[in-house]
Amino acid sequence: MGRLLVAAVIAAGIYGIALGIGTMLYVTDAIGTGATHNDCADFRKAIADERGIDEEDVEQREIKERTQTCLEEHELTAREAYRSEFLFWSIWPGVICAIIFLVWPAWARTLHHQDQAEAAERTGGHTRASPTA
Repeated sequence: MGRLLVAAVIAAGIYGIALGIGTMLYVTDAIGTGATHNDCADFRKAIADERGIDEEDVEQREIKERTQTCLEEHELTAREAYRSEFLFWSIWPGVICAIIFLVWPAWARTLHHQDQAEAAERTGGHTRASPTA
């Protein structure tokens, strides 16, 4: 139960930091409201599919033009940018770190057992007892 509490604190702390930064940017009106890399991506494939050619044959100029047009079309209000980028997307880094924290002991045990098995294989089945086992 203690590990779950620590994982929750880790997730909340990371989320709180991201939310604090987003709130500061929103309050000072310095928040970015344009498109992100997720909004305008993979035009090489789209152009190739439209023209029925290989992706390698798509000219960089065409990709640049399509990207510029896309970037100009995506404009969020500061409230939308705050909500989407800081309120919702900021959750994931904290959750991922909490999961890593929870899985780490099992992973470390597995690696330790793997090291012991490899050592036993090299020495013909005779290994010294590990002080941490």
